[in-house]
Amino acid sequence: MSLTVRAWGAAVMTELLVVLTPIGLLDSTSIIPLCIVFLIVLLAGPNPIVRSSGLIFGIFVTYLVFGLLVLFGLQTFIDQIEAYIDRLWVNPNLEELILQIVIGLVLCAVAWRMIAKDKNSVERAAPSSMTAVQAFVSGAVLTIVGLPGAVPYFAAIDLTLRAELTTAEEIGALVFYNVVFVLPIAAIVFLRVVLGNRSQPLLDGIKRFFDTWGQRVIVALLVVLGVVLILDGIGWLLGYPLITV
Repeated sequence: MSLTVRAWGAAVMTELLVVLTPIGLLDSTSIIPLCIVFLIVLLAGPNPIVRSSGLIFGIFVTYLVFGLLVLFGLQTFIDQIEAYIDRLWVNPNLEELILQIVIGLVLCAVAWRMIAKDKNSVERAAPSSMTAVQAFVSGAVLTIVGLPGAVPYFAAIDLTLRAELTTAEEIGALVFYNVVFVLPIAAIVFLRVVLGNRSQPLLDGIKRFFDTWGQRVIVALLVVLGVVLILDGIGWLLGYPLITV
C-alpha cells in the first residue's frame, strides 16, 4: 500500500514539474529585460562569473522567498483577492471604475516615460566596479521591481497547492520552478564560462537585441493594457463595457 502511495506521489510530482517548466520559462521573460544590461556589464568587467552569479542568486533567493510567503503565509489572502476579483469582474462600483481608468493612464504614462528614458541610465546603474554583494542586492531589487509581472508565478503556486503534496515536496517544487526561472539568465553566464572572451561579440549581440526589442515589447504591452483598461472603464460608466462575461 505504501509503495503504491509513494509511486502515486512521485507521479504527481513529476507531472507537476513538467507543467511548471514552461510556466517558469514564460515567467522568466519578465525579469530578462530588467537585468540583461546589468548582466552584460558585469560579465564584461572583473570577476565576471562571481559578480554575475551574485546577481542571479539575488534574483533566485528573492523570488523563492516571495513564493514561499505566498505558498505558506498568504493563501487566505489570495483566496480573498480571488473572491474580490470575481465580484469586480461582473459588478464594479464607481470608485473601482475610476481607479481602473487611473491605472490605465498610469500604465500609458510609464510607457511614455520608458520611451523618453535615457538609454545609458541602466549602464550607469551597473558600474564595472560593482561587487558580488552589490550585484546580489541589485538582483533582489530588480526582482521586487518585476513582481507586478509575476502572474505566471501565482498560477504555478496555485497548481502546487492543488497537487496536495507534502510540505517538503511543495518546497521542492517551488525551488525547481525558481531554478527554471533563472535558467535563461544562467545560460548566458554559462556561455561566458565556456567561451571566455570569445563570448563578448555574442553578449553584445544579446544586449543590442534587448536594447532594440526588449523595451519596445514592454512598452507595447503597457500601452495595450492601459488603453484596454481605460476603454473598458469608460465603457462600464456608459453602460457598454469593453470586456463582458
